[in-house]
Amino acid sequence: MPRPSGRVSVYLLLWMLLIPLFLVFSKAAAGYAEDGSPPPIANVQDPACPGDEMPTPITGTSESGVPSPEAMVRGEPLTGRSFEPGARSYWHCHGGGQYMVVMEGVGRVQQRGERARNLQVGDTEFAAPGVEHWHGASPTQAARYINQGLSIGGGSGTYWLEEVTEADYLGNDIGIASRARFLETGER
Repeated sequence: MPRPSGRVSVYLLLWMLLIPLFLVFSKAAAGYAEDGSPPPIANVQDPACPGDEMPTPITGTSESGVPSPEAMVRGEPLTGRSFEPGARSYWHCHGGGQYMVVMEGVGRVQQRGERARNLQVGDTEFAAPGVEHWHGASPTQAARYINQGLSIGGGSGTYWLEEVTEADYLGNDIGIASRARFLETGER
């Protein structure tokens, strides 16, 4: 049998070394245990969301438990919250996340570090566990949402922070100045 050329020998050596290394690193990167089971989901409550559990603080007028006949489960309408124009929740986060769907009007949402934006009927918003956010209506139109807190990774609860400033609400800030003031003073 003829001996492979120098170039072929290098390629064979690389394949013999690289393929096993690739397999080892890809398995490690996927985070799977030796038995092939997926990794456990981390408890997203560690660390917990900042803030306090308390009754829902709202700026403006809002009503909870409003039925949405467009969204039925087992023959019953899902319920949500309505906001009058300009109304909004305080900054908050959910230990297990939250999703929202605008069912009527024009909603307004913001996640910490981003600018506020409007949501139209049918638009959805998802706040992952621990993501600080707020939601409400646009300055000129009411909004009705269905929303659901989740328990992703075992997290739960709603943790309330500071009031949404006019600058945040109008889209002129990204929620950093109000957060710093809240941390400094503790004022909601």
